[in-house]
Amino acid sequence: LQFLRAMGAGGLLADDMGLGKTVTTLAFLQRWKEDDGAKPSLVVCPTSVATNWVHEAKRFTPSLSVALLHGTPRERAKVDLDGSDLVVTTYGVLRQDKGVLAARRFRAVILDEAQWVKNADALARRAAGELDADMRIALTGTPVENRLRELWSIVSFVNPGILGTESAFERRYERSLAMNLDSPLGPELRSIVRPFL
Repeated sequence: LQFLRAMGAGGLLADDMGLGKTVTTLAFLQRWKEDDGAKPSLVVCPTSVATNWVHEAKRFTPSLSVALLHGTPRERAKVDLDGSDLVVTTYGVLRQDKGVLAARRFRAVILDEAQWVKNADALARRAAGELDADMRIALTGTPVENRLRELWSIVSFVNPGILGTESAFERRYERSLAMNLDSPLGPELRSIVRPFL
């Protein structure tokens, strides 16, 4: 992650569940704060793990100030987005507050359980794509569940344009690899994605 930050690229942390994606990301954000001072980062995650992010941050990186952006619109309006090192919110709030969140620039935008944006047409994916950040990071143990296009959706969030348009990706990779898993396009795709994975 440090290397990708230095290169100005985003990354996909695709470790299996329970191997420390959250703690790795928190350590990375802590180091970035130490290097460059305070600036808010945004974590978007399922509601079921939002409080876990807050607890893990307090446990492993207590010098990061954390705010939970959740609840009613009135409760969310009271959250200090600019005064927090880490703002944790949910995919539901992202869809509802996309205008407010897209209007500011974050140090990093992190999508946890990034398979939630695997459908490029989904509201959450489109809202996430509008977020402005110095770096984009996706965390998921399952970057591909059903279709290769899910990989396109996540990687295109992390590094927009790297895999071309969705239709071009479908024509070049998804169709070809669906018909022939031994196609030379498999290693080609792997070589494009691997540096960011």
